[in-house]
Amino acid sequence: MNAPSKNQRLTEVLEAREIPLLSNMSLSTIALLAFLIALVAQLTAGWLGLFRTDVLSLDFDEREYWTLSSQILSGEPMEVGRRTLLYPLTLAAVRLLADDVRIVQIVIAVFSATAAPLLAILVNKVAASRTAAALAGLGLALWPPQIFYGTSLYSETIALPAFLLFLIALPLGRGESAKPWHRWVLAGLALGITAHIRTMYQLLLLLLPFVLWLDARRTLIAARRFGLILLGFAIVVLPWSVHVSRALGTPTLLTANGGETLAGGFNPNLIDRGERRVVLQKRSTWDGPGKWITPEESGYLTNAEQEALSYRERDRLLSARAIEWMKSNPLDVAYLAVRKLSYMWGIYPFRANGWLQAIFGNVPTILLLLFFLRALVVEPFVRRWGARLYLMPLFVSGIALISWGSWRFRLPADAAMIGVVAMLVTVQLGRGNLTTSRPDVLLA
Repeated sequence: MNAPSKNQRLTEVLEAREIPLLSNMSLSTIALLAFLIALVAQLTAGWLGLFRTDVLSLDFDEREYWTLSSQILSGEPMEVGRRTLLYPLTLAAVRLLADDVRIVQIVIAVFSATAAPLLAILVNKVAASRTAAALAGLGLALWPPQIFYGTSLYSETIALPAFLLFLIALPLGRGESAKPWHRWVLAGLALGITAHIRTMYQLLLLLLPFVLWLDARRTLIAARRFGLILLGFAIVVLPWSVHVSRALGTPTLLTANGGETLAGGFNPNLIDRGERRVVLQKRSTWDGPGKWITPEESGYLTNAEQEALSYRERDRLLSARAIEWMKSNPLDVAYLAVRKLSYMWGIYPFRANGWLQAIFGNVPTILLLLFFLRALVVEPFVRRWGARLYLMPLFVSGIALISWGSWRFRLPADAAMIGVVAMLVTVQLGRGNLTTSRPDVLLA
């Protein structure tokens, strides 16, 4: 009789720690339950106060997406270079069915609720554990920031499910499942679609080679797989890239707002602002160092430059002047960087956020981060096979440093950390550690 494969042994080890009620469920049942719980949680929160009743009550980015969808519906020309089209197109498609901001929020909430079952599927793929999958799906379904943003019209509502689909499509990098070359191309297609929804995901290409190497532990194999992913990514992205590059007269991958993003997060005017709470209709936020301000507020452009120059020209000036200021003021840059990261990870502010956000936002985020770090320290399986999950906090921290520490940008890391903690809890429920019974070959 043939000896059991590595994956078979891994499955046996994890099954020994399953909760019978959960392990007897099919993955489709777990996914469906996670979706329904997430949907009920988001719709309930929406009707209790998070859904807005008119367009004017939307936040700045939400209103901009709504305006872009209105331009698409009316056939008006759009400013090229600042945004990609896929999310405004999604809003426009929904508005063709019902052009009511409340109904659109409900439909987008349905899309957002798919993130919970997708995380369950992803964790089951990585850990081969129904228990870990169920805990991860339930955790994300009830995660307060996910519920809050799931009732919004930010692009993150559908970007997170798309990103989780990419991670699911990404082969494990071990055994037979890693061999068919077309799976890597399909993963690249999924990443390209995700980047079309929210362009920050294009920066994952900088971290992805390391993820692939940690999975394969073979440089040439990881390089080959990365090349196939790039092929799939290019198939989706290059047509738009050619279009926008021609329109702007300069090579552009997806958008040309790098200077605007950098300047809004690193400038002297932002340092001079103190923390203050900003109350919006049915939502509240805060302003101060660690946040982001508009090009008009940054002080890098004169009124004449803002009126006379094209968007691309303004963006170039913003980038050049922000970098010049950063080189001349390294201590101020370090101060803002610390504030950005502290904001992203819930360490501050507490007072400016208000007690409700502190209880349901700051405290859960800090606790999740602590449990996540514990999982990395005590669980070798997570370190060996969970790179696509445990590197996401590094990814979003990089996003914070070049822009700002928004919790919206942190959502992919939240989902990944919930998945890692679900694996740790599964082990703890089994009253053991995976290293005590797993054959050494599984850690090779």
